[in-house]
Order: sequence, then structure tokens, then C-alpha cells
Amino acid sequence: MRLGPNVREGKRTQFNYIGKLLREVEPELMDTLIQAANVGDQITLQHPASLQPQIMEDEDDDEESESEDEDEVSQAHTNIASRWFDGLISKDITITNEVYSINSVDFDRQELRKLVRRVHSMKDKRQGVTEENDRVKIDAEIMVAEKSLTRFLGDIARQLPNE
Repeated sequence: MRLGPNVREGKRTQFNYIGKLLREVEPELMDTLIQAANVGDQITLQHPASLQPQIMEDEDDDEESESEDEDEVSQAHTNIASRWFDGLISKDITITNEVYSINSVDFDRQELRKLVRRVHSMKDKRQGVTEENDRVKIDAEIMVAEKSLTRFLGDIARQLPNE
């Protein structure tokens, strides 16, 4: 039986994910677990954390500082995207010009215009609605539209060169 293209793609994605997980695992730990499975040692299989060597404190400190740096960069990108979002939604011409004039990142300006228009049209549509059920539906649509725009702006902000 031949599998459809969607099934094959899903299977390929799953295998790639499993491969990624296996590449991240320590080889010594995997060897010990495989050996324990062959022998039938249930205690070792159930508590593999006791097999891992203790991590040196120096390595922890290095990882923490790297993580803090990544958090700061991520927060900076989030702040930029949030400022852009607020400016585009409030139709601030300065922010709009800033976003559309970005040359260091290749992005689909037409898609950005479409996402901004969609948020504006949903908000305008909400203004004319009086019934509560309709208002709830439109609020949900606004949330989806805003989330799409926020994600798009976040992707652009992450691609900006670090200053």
C-alpha cells in the first residue's frame, strides 16, 4: 500500500525529530540504557537520571550567563515587535515608515499590509456589532489577526542585525 504525500511528510518529520533528540543525548548514557534494556535491568531503565554525571558548577555559570544574554536579546526583539505592532495598529506614520523601510531584512511587505488591514477591518467590524454573541466571535477573530501580525513582526525583529 502506498502512503499519501501528507503521511510521508509527517513520517519524515517525526523521524527528523527523533534524530534530533538522539543527537542531543549523551552517548555514554544511551549505551548504558541499551545495555540495561538488553540485560533487563528495570531499576536502571526507570531511573536514568542517577546515571548522569554531576555537572561542574563552572559549566552551570557559563550556561546561565549565555541564557541571560539570549533572554536579553529575545526581550529586545519582543520590545521592538511590540512597539511596531502598537504603531501600526494606531496608524502612527513614523512607525509605519520605519517598519516598511527596513532594508536589512527581506520580508513580504504585501503580507504585512494584509495582516495590518485584517486587524483594522476586524476592529472596525466590531464597532458596528451590538449583539453579544457576534461581539465574542469578532473578538476571537481580532485575537487571531493580532497574533498573526505579532508573530510576523516578531520574525522580522529577530532577523534584524544585532546592534
